[in-house]
Amino acid sequence: MPGDFTIRTTTERDWEQVRALRIENATDDPISYGATLEYTLAMSEDDWRLRARRGEGTETMSVVAVDPTGRWIGMMSGQVGDAYGNDPVLTGVYVTPSSRGRANGVADALLDHVVGWAAGHGERLRLEVYEQAVPAGRFYERRGFRASGRSRDFRLLGQGRDAPSLRLAELVRTVT
Repeated sequence: MPGDFTIRTTTERDWEQVRALRIENATDDPISYGATLEYTLAMSEDDWRLRARRGEGTETMSVVAVDPTGRWIGMMSGQVGDAYGNDPVLTGVYVTPSSRGRANGVADALLDHVVGWAAGHGERLRLEVYEQAVPAGRFYERRGFRASGRSRDFRLLGQGRDAPSLRLAELVRTVT
């Protein structure tokens, strides 16, 4: 049933659930997580506590979608600024395979929260998406994101220098 979930911010107490969802993410699609499964499994409790605390920050945010059974079915995060500037940046996007798709509404609901947060921190929201991630690109386009023309090569965290790089494209949309 569409909308049969709640959205809430994460807190440090959620570190174990954040870890479990990100391990699922790295197993399902390491490219969308940005790290190999091996790298993800080796992360410390402090690393996971830091990620969970993003929901409590002033320059960061993290929201999760939780189904009626308590299972985490999606997550998105954001931060103010990165190497490209001080705009809010969407990061850490993941929806479990069984909850994907427009009819489920999970990604839309999570993004609505991120956009609302971003509006309090700048005029536009930026993100990077793997150029070959066609469904993700269609979702972002439907939600008003457009290519900025900027892109870069990227290797997953935990990959060696000999690993092939991926091409990430920057997308932007206004939020005010």
